[in-house]
Amino acid sequence: MEFASQRIVSRTEKETERFRQSLRAVPVRNRGVRVLASENEAELHLEVSLTFGSALGVLRRLLRAPKTCCYILEGVGREVYEDIDDQRNFEQLIDRFAERHRLSFLESRALLAQYLQILTKKGLVVATMPRGELGITN
Repeated sequence: MEFASQRIVSRTEKETERFRQSLRAVPVRNRGVRVLASENEAELHLEVSLTFGSALGVLRRLLRAPKTCCYILEGVGREVYEDIDDQRNFEQLIDRFAERHRLSFLESRALLAQYLQILTKKGLVVATMPRGELGITN
């Protein structure tokens, strides 16, 4: 027989482990993103190729939709993107951002989590786990 308190502890432990894993994730820049020239030095212009499945690819060609999408990052957005070096994990990025902007860890985590999610959806960044985290040693 399972008690409600056992389910709560089990769920809390799972949530804690998921949180720890998210902090160990390493954001990696999409190698297919091109940095474009910009007249404004404060802006970072990025171009990413769009990928489509076979059916959407046909539709894209019929509609003559673009094959790429451009994004402009400035200010904090540019700072965060440039801080991603394919080595630092999410926790390290949070700590660096918090220190530079005099924020608490929680404030910094809230801002970066939301922003990295946006960068991921746009195809500019992908989150990876360190090799040892996945049971891969070589």
